[in-house]
Amino acid sequence: MFTTTLKKRSLIPTGLATLLLTTVSLPAQAINIKVSVTVDNSYALFYGTQTAATNFVGSDFDWPTTETYTFNLPANQFVYVVTASDLSVAQGFLGQFENLDNGNKFYSNDPQWQVMATGLGNVGAPYTGSAADLTLLTNEILDANAGLNPSGSPTSWVGLTAGPTNGSAPWGARPGIDAAARWVWYSSNGDLDPTSPGFNHDEWLVFRIPVAAAPVPEPASLALVGLGLAGLGAFRRRKA
Repeated sequence: MFTTTLKKRSLIPTGLATLLLTTVSLPAQAINIKVSVTVDNSYALFYGTQTAATNFVGSDFDWPTTETYTFNLPANQFVYVVTASDLSVAQGFLGQFENLDNGNKFYSNDPQWQVMATGLGNVGAPYTGSAADLTLLTNEILDANAGLNPSGSPTSWVGLTAGPTNGSAPWGARPGIDAAARWVWYSSNGDLDPTSPGFNHDEWLVFRIPVAAAPVPEPASLALVGLGLAGLGAFRRRKA
């Protein structure tokens, strides 16, 4: 006696199934980003990867002004803000970051921001796009990534501490930045308002945040999927 096992035939032809499963996506695209920022006392703006500062955007030493930068940020990069204060009066970092392609915004108090205290002092902070400054900043990034920052305390990246909202004393309302943005800094002693005067926070500091972009489907692959679905419908009608 023997038995015969009948295999159930797929309702989708092999070629069509392959067509439906092999869609293609283009690499994530760059973001057209607008940054409005001010720091008391000074700052430098960079971007790069998780392990290196690769590009210098700009810097400023005049906190009462709000600087605006518009540039193409490659997909899945980090924005870095190097900051320092004069350590004798209130200090803080206030910023607004807008994706001009879709209108989305985030601010200096976004919970994804991290901060690293270098403990190196304000003098000699990387405030230019020179090869030496990019190397100095990259070395500090690598040390903090590994939890081996020899000068800072703690020795790695930590969450920032948010202070007052834009419009608060002593700065007042900074133009070009929404009221939802908050002044932030690093607290070395657990102080709930690290922007208050007179604290030495192991500066210079580095703030960073990852900025991601979603992959963009290739138009041709979307057309193939549509063609495949149409063919599947016709095949089922013929079977009926």
